[in-house]
Amino acid sequence: MYFLVGFILTFSLLWPLFAAPYFTHHDDVQVIRLYEMDKCFKDYQIPCRWVPDLGGLYGYPIFNYYAPLPYYFGELIYFVTHSLLISVKVMFAVSFLGAYIFMYLLALKFWGKMGGALSAVFYSFAPYHALDLYIRGAMGEMWALMLFPLIFWAVTRLEEKVNIANLLLFGVSVAALITSHNLSAMIFLPIIILWIVLLFLKKKNKQFLWFCFGSAIVAILLSAFYLLPAIFEKNLVHLETTVGGYFSYTEHFKGIRKLFLDRSWEYGSSIREVPGGEKDGLSYQIGWVHLLGWFLAGVTAKVLWKKNKWLSSIIIFCSLVTFLAVFMIHPRSEFIWKAIDPLKYLQFPWRFLLIVIFFVSLLSGSLFRLNFKHRNLLWGASVFLVVVLNFSYFKPEKFIQTSDQKLLSGQDWDRQIKRSIFDYLPIYAKEPPAELAKARYEILTGDSQVFDFHEGTNWIVLNVKTNSHTIIRLSQYYFPNWKIFIDGKEAEVEYKNNNLGLMTLILGKGDHAITARLYDTPIRSLANLITLVGLAVSAILFLISFQRVRQWISYYRKRMN
Repeated sequence: MYFLVGFILTFSLLWPLFAAPYFTHHDDVQVIRLYEMDKCFKDYQIPCRWVPDLGGLYGYPIFNYYAPLPYYFGELIYFVTHSLLISVKVMFAVSFLGAYIFMYLLALKFWGKMGGALSAVFYSFAPYHALDLYIRGAMGEMWALMLFPLIFWAVTRLEEKVNIANLLLFGVSVAALITSHNLSAMIFLPIIILWIVLLFLKKKNKQFLWFCFGSAIVAILLSAFYLLPAIFEKNLVHLETTVGGYFSYTEHFKGIRKLFLDRSWEYGSSIREVPGGEKDGLSYQIGWVHLLGWFLAGVTAKVLWKKNKWLSSIIIFCSLVTFLAVFMIHPRSEFIWKAIDPLKYLQFPWRFLLIVIFFVSLLSGSLFRLNFKHRNLLWGASVFLVVVLNFSYFKPEKFIQTSDQKLLSGQDWDRQIKRSIFDYLPIYAKEPPAELAKARYEILTGDSQVFDFHEGTNWIVLNVKTNSHTIIRLSQYYFPNWKIFIDGKEAEVEYKNNNLGLMTLILGKGDHAITARLYDTPIRSLANLITLVGLAVSAILFLISFQRVRQWISYYRKRMN
């Protein structure tokens, strides 16, 4: 009953998805990214690495660097619905409902049905969840919020029962986090390592550690197609634009008032507040009811210490991690950010609210591990308070009457393309384009005619009849391994003679057949191969996890011997 009540309340927070075709949010790129992913699938470019329209219509390698799993899932939904808008809504809804379900499964292990349901409700109604869903539209973080409790639950199951099924569950869930939002993985996986250490100290079962190591191997194998290029080819794009200026972490620290006291709710942007200057336009509150749940968890830990030190240890561990996450948002933590260089890619220190709301929500159900009178009354009062205080946050600033066709044409199309010019721009472009590409090619010099021009996501084919020496510039950024073949012979790719790093062809007099295609580098090819191996290994482990399959293997092994 408790789970069902919580699920209905969680589902009610999705009402804006049914109120209009779409809504405004900061990261208004979900539709166009899914559209580009669909183009890759139709062009059999799997995994999708290069998209043809973003980057000012010059194309760029977004899914080489931006975690792609939500969009692969969205492509599956789009295949069924044939609607980009519906597919994007499903991507949001699945992550939101999944976060509730997995938090319930996790908290159920520690606090029982009542505590599990309360933790899950608190997780759904956390203000930061509303911020990600209806203001920022942060798809990757939404999926991370879903996967946090799944990973925590999976590794806890593995400690309880060390077997192949739980090894696989843990490994696959970690791979899903890495390929859904790598920044969230960067701050969450070290916490999981600490949790593994704590679980090991409980029984000191070395087999558990070996199986965790096996899960890590599965996770690396499955995520290699994305992880290896993102790490080893990051020098091929302008990452400095993602960490400088407005996106510098130094501009986005938040103090105690913003986290603990301020309940204002606006739809603006994150800025550094200075006396007499512009006010910050976002809310970063943890939530008053959530803070109360955290406080009561401390009381619970004290009461349980003599009866159940393990549960008290869990509460203490989660509280310490929460305190650390809160500190990382505060300006006084700047020395840590300077010492750990990769943290700069988080851009916004308040991203640590991901960790805060996860652990605070988990802890909020711990009180129901105790036996006391009027448990149902207290449960109902807690749910009532969190609903009353936070329900109003779960709505977008504006609803939009639109359609797929409208979003992919005219000013809406231009607006979405222009939002994605600076992301992961190839380093061969010395500067971003001042305007969108007006044509797919430009004849710079010479008397020539281009005909039979065709292109896909990562290839271009054209025929040229040249009457004199000709130079043609394609509206396509160069990126390793773009290769150009003229009349069947590979030609040198020229891209240094223009500030945008666009590929240029030099043709002599005559008729020419030209083909350009982006091939995988050795790193990308190796990454694809490793993931294929990972899929095969995972499939074998999945089969072995069934008892009947294990019996067959044992039977035939004995027969062979």
